[in-house]
Amino acid sequence: MKLCWIHPTGRNPALEPLWNTLPETVGGALAQGVQLDFRFLDNSGGFTRSLYAEHLNSVLMVEAAIKAQADGYDGVFLGCWNDPLWEAREMLDIPVASVGEQSMLAALAMGQRFAVITVSEKTAAAIERDIIGYGLTDRCIRQPVRSIQPFSDVGLLLEATHSPTERFIPRLEAVARQCIADGADVILVGCAYYGPLLRRAGYRHVQGTQVPVVDSSTVALKYLEAMVGIAQCTGLVKSRANLFAGVAPAAIAQARKALGFSD
Repeated sequence: MKLCWIHPTGRNPALEPLWNTLPETVGGALAQGVQLDFRFLDNSGGFTRSLYAEHLNSVLMVEAAIKAQADGYDGVFLGCWNDPLWEAREMLDIPVASVGEQSMLAALAMGQRFAVITVSEKTAAAIERDIIGYGLTDRCIRQPVRSIQPFSDVGLLLEATHSPTERFIPRLEAVARQCIADGADVILVGCAYYGPLLRRAGYRHVQGTQVPVVDSSTVALKYLEAMVGIAQCTGLVKSRANLFAGVAPAAIAQARKALGFSD
């Protein structure tokens, strides 16, 4: 089984410690024989903390997903909570998973009400929009997505690759305790990168509680494994009615050509 993780940005050299750590951390959790490759975007603006910037970036992520399918991958993983999940599913004939949807579905089997703790207020707004779209509002707490304060930056992310207990975990726990007080019994880490770093450091629960802190990326990848396995066993990948119904190839080709994309 070959899986392709698509990053939402280019390979920022400043984050090399993260890029070197991530494959070992998440790859080690996958079943034997599963190959996980990582791909970065060539032309990303490197910024998704804006609805408009996310919209621009989504086009590039779907293009990368289309290429991954053409290159023979069995499943595609959109490695960011700001994701074009439904757009990619419309275009691809292989399973497509997102860190957001798949980890939320996993949370339904872990507890009664989940909350997501993310890295900025703009990202929180985007994730809450997805929760509404997925029809999961009844399984969340009030104000289900909340951000750490101060917001994450490159320095905090780099520090978390070796010392998440210094600043990131205290920021996360300050918000997590508010979520727990409001009824959350599962906390999802609303960033594709911090979750694996916390799990790598052995951090599993909010301190002093039995509330799990979920490495959303690894859990979502395990769900993608299952999605690919179901597709291979049953031949079923997605519905081809309504939202994911086929679109005339000529119309899509014309739209892609207008934006400078070639087949």
